Amino acid sequence: MTPSTPSTRRSGGRSAGASRALDLTVVLAIVLPLITGAAVLLTRTDTPAAQDRGPAASALGAASVVCPAAGSPVAVTTASGTSGAALAEGLGGRAGGGSGGSGGSGGSGRGEVEVALAPDAVGTVPGLADEPVVVRAEDDLAPGLVAGRVAERPLRVAECAAPAPEQWFTGVGAGAGHSSVLELVNPDNGPAVADVVVTGRAGVVDAPDLRGVAVPGRSSVRLDLADLVPRRDELSLHVTTQRGRVHSSVVDRIDELGAGAAAEDFLPPQPEPATSLTLLGLPAGPGSRTLVVANDGDSEVRVGLRVLDERSVFAPEGLEDVRVAPQSVARVQLGATLGPLVADGALGLVLDATGPVTATLRSFVGGDLAHAVPAGEVASSTVAVVPEGRKRLVLGGATSTGVVEVVARDASGEELAAKRVEVSPDRGFAVGLPARAVHLTVTPRRTPVVGAVVAATGGSGVVRLRELVRSSLVPDVRPGLP
Repeated sequence: MTPSTPSTRRSGGRSAGASRALDLTVVLAIVLPLITGAAVLLTRTDTPAAQDRGPAASALGAASVVCPAAGSPVAVTTASGTSGAALAEGLGGRAGGGSGGSGGSGGSGRGEVEVALAPDAVGTVPGLADEPVVVRAEDDLAPGLVAGRVAERPLRVAECAAPAPEQWFTGVGAGAGHSSVLELVNPDNGPAVADVVVTGRAGVVDAPDLRGVAVPGRSSVRLDLADLVPRRDELSLHVTTQRGRVHSSVVDRIDELGAGAAAEDFLPPQPEPATSLTLLGLPAGPGSRTLVVANDGDSEVRVGLRVLDERSVFAPEGLEDVRVAPQSVARVQLGATLGPLVADGALGLVLDATGPVTATLRSFVGGDLAHAVPAGEVASSTVAVVPEGRKRLVLGGATSTGVVEVVARDASGEELAAKRVEVSPDRGFAVGLPARAVHLTVTPRRTPVVGAVVAATGGSGVVRLRELVRSSLVPDVRPGLP
């Protein structure tokens, strides 16, 4: 045996052992992380991803409505079906004309007075006739808080509503024969700021005094358009709240210069432009009837006009479509067309537009002024405070066959009349109401409707039906990821 043989065997043994050790290390390096990962997966308790949820409806715990200055008492009721007391406060005001500034805090409130409320009855706010009034209710009285203001001889109807972030007023004036005053009310302690965009027949009107209008806390500002933007054409206003809360209203005035008559009434707002509008409230008698349509969009809009009566909705012969240029206002005189139709039973106008518009039908009949402005659909039971005297409820806009239940009561809550009206699409309906009725409950079933009460004692006035606010939206707030 040669000496080299044993040496060769020892070298081969060392290589085999090192190889086995290396293989084990590689295996452990691969297998151990896999085992560890599997153990983590088996023992991990993941929380499922939170699903996005919208706000939830909650019972309304507090509500407030603002009534513009009208020289008359404020009538208050609630649809909650409970008794209690609401609080009313008069808010002082000042003439406006400047922009900028933040206004003041605190305010010029006149102190709160209690208004006793009972189910189906109407309470009256004592005093405070010549200034804006804010009415507040809490807890069980808050859902369905309703207020109204009616001045008599001549009849003027002022709507009371909660402050809104945006409002449109169409058909206002800023001249000698037709003028309007915009009132902005801030019901809260902190200052508020509003912007007003004015649009006329030739486009947007330069009105720097109406930008950044400061409204001090618990106070009001009155803006006379004839002083701030004097002009003769028809105008529309788009009021936007930039800070705080603001309630806006417009007093509209017609003055036939010389020996002519003069009259004024409140011009209700439209909550937003729409392509389909129903205007209810056509007082009977000879006079002028002016339709004003505003287009805030960037494209021309064509508006078709139809008349609503108790038989159908139809387009009168010779009544052509209205074309409204972008960012402008159009006016159409309808006295010659609508006068005979109203005498024959016409109840309102239906407008169908190719783009969103706002509109008002202004009637100057028998020396009195009245406005028909679109109202939203009412799908559930609603309550309205209405004037005493001769009046009727006008309904339209049904989308299917249904029933509307109407209950009229006096101020004490005594039921004076209960009626059931079968309604259907493409027809209008008129319901006579007792002269003593001041509280009206209207309940549509199986179909939404559009409605208004047309009063005719001491002049003409229109009270629109509106969906009541019975709940508030509470946002879904949860901790977020870091």
